[in-house]
Amino acid sequence: MLNKHESVEKEKPQSNSKKNGVVKNGNGVNGHTLMDFSKIKTGGKFLTNVVGSEKVFCKELFSEEEKMIYEAMKDFATNELLPLSQNELNKKDEKLIRKLVEQMGELGFLGIDVPEKYGGSEMTKTGMCILAEGISFCGSPSFCTVWNVQTSIGSLGIIWYGNDEQKKKWLPGICSGEKIAAFGLTEPEAGSDATNSKTTGVLSDDGKHYIVNGQKIFISNGAWADTFIVALKIDGKFSSIVVEKGTPGFDIGKEEKKMGMEGSSTVPLYFTDCKVPVENLLGNVGDGAGPAFCGLNIGRFKLGASAIGGMMLGMQHAVEYAKSRKAFGQSISDFGSIQDKLATSAILTYTLDSTCYSVIGKQTEAINELDKNDPEYYVKQGNTTEQYIAENSIVKVYGSEAAEELIDHCFQIYGGYGFIEEYPMAQAYRDNRINKIWEGTNEINRMLCGRAMITKALSGEIGFKEYLEKVDVYCNNGLDSGYEGDLKTEVECVEAAKAVYAICLNESLSKHGQDIGTEQVIIENLANILIYAYVGDSTLSRVIQNKDLYVQKNQVVPELCAKVYTAEQGIRVMEYANKILNSIYDGEIPKELESKFAKLSKRLSLSTDTIGLKKIIGEKVVEAGGYPVQSF
Repeated sequence: MLNKHESVEKEKPQSNSKKNGVVKNGNGVNGHTLMDFSKIKTGGKFLTNVVGSEKVFCKELFSEEEKMIYEAMKDFATNELLPLSQNELNKKDEKLIRKLVEQMGELGFLGIDVPEKYGGSEMTKTGMCILAEGISFCGSPSFCTVWNVQTSIGSLGIIWYGNDEQKKKWLPGICSGEKIAAFGLTEPEAGSDATNSKTTGVLSDDGKHYIVNGQKIFISNGAWADTFIVALKIDGKFSSIVVEKGTPGFDIGKEEKKMGMEGSSTVPLYFTDCKVPVENLLGNVGDGAGPAFCGLNIGRFKLGASAIGGMMLGMQHAVEYAKSRKAFGQSISDFGSIQDKLATSAILTYTLDSTCYSVIGKQTEAINELDKNDPEYYVKQGNTTEQYIAENSIVKVYGSEAAEELIDHCFQIYGGYGFIEEYPMAQAYRDNRINKIWEGTNEINRMLCGRAMITKALSGEIGFKEYLEKVDVYCNNGLDSGYEGDLKTEVECVEAAKAVYAICLNESLSKHGQDIGTEQVIIENLANILIYAYVGDSTLSRVIQNKDLYVQKNQVVPELCAKVYTAEQGIRVMEYANKILNSIYDGEIPKELESKFAKLSKRLSLSTDTIGLKKIIGEKVVEAGGYPVQSF
């Protein structure tokens, strides 16, 4: 999975050459023909929809089948894997790994996206998210990596873009666990710029093989894998092909010595006049982007979702230690500072949980509208997930960074023992660091998020031009979105953040036009605002939607998490906005904009007693012995 990087050139935004922002004319927006996108299910619409106006998918809506899937994977992770997490699963024992992978195959945990006729269980995308969370209760990010590669980048290219013969040949073994899958993308000179591949394939004289030459690096599952989806250039066109272990001219290098993820296999691959049958090509020559990047898109989502169970496990460990550790005559779990760290951990977990299931719920709704009898169904399924690049990148970035912050808090609760390998936090600390790098670095994912939203804004797909007009009204109408109901203050805070984002995006387009794609720091700051808006929107929508259920179950923590997250992170929005506008205007922001932002800044600065609310959350975490929210 160290090879999971996507070219930032893939989402190249278009813009008006006059650099005048979003402009509507007879032909549409900035030259794009306008379509009626109102009924199309696509990503990015959260920006222009008011918090709580649409139903969000969340754990509280799990069907009985989904609850069973969740418990089944969690039980397997807890009972079969967790006891091995601190020792055996760190030894790169191929025999043990294959045994466990085959067990997962028998339980149906590997064929989650694979049709039944090819040996799969073909769950919904929500089922995939459930399993991604469930396996992370195993306490071994290394083994989670094995599963993640097997069920995403190692197989989705075949599932979505392979022909019937290819699917029959490789998918049954991948689903049963008999075959381990891997993905070869990254090269010494092609990491984040993945389409700059130097690996080449040349058609043999007899037309039966592609002669492949080149090198791949950082290949997860590499030493154990039987099948590899490999990105390469054929006739100068970016393509994808399946290479099987043992193919003449294909060699697997030595294991890398890594800082963390000691139990996962990470190796280079070498191709020297490697003869790969032409029938192994996925799609046509030049179709490599689909198999490579659609798999990455789901892979990065699963990375974020996989953090949830591990975060819950980390909290459990930290509470157990804090209760047992005595200082100044009492358990340190009674100390305000410790409870504050546990409260922050609960907030990070609840907000990530809310965001993940909201994102995958939207994608599932869109996929459900496809015709399963369409010969292009699986290609269209992959393409549909591409409509949610921004949301999937948000999950990856927020998930990896939330997990990092939580681990640091839990590590600190352990004090000196956190630094000792005998205790669980040292391994977690080392293992998690890579999550901000693979699946595309967080910098790349912020760029992808930003560029995807720019493309949607300019195409008219999310009604951005109309939304800008509403923002003007909003700023002149007391900053009232029209929302009526619980958590009004918090909802308006998130709506103000969306307005800030829209204004900053439009000003950035006005300044830089088609060159906005090269303004990386501006796009990163735009992405930071968007991440806050989406996480806040998902969390508040979930709380509002489940108000009666939470009251019935005496669950006070969800609402408190929403209030604290909105207040603590909302004040940072203006920090990002000021960086953007000061860059655009060289520190001389126009008075009209200053006036708007003065109003929005007040809405973003809440008078919430976050210390008091976090004290309550922290006490609930200690009382529960870990994560205190029970969704079903």
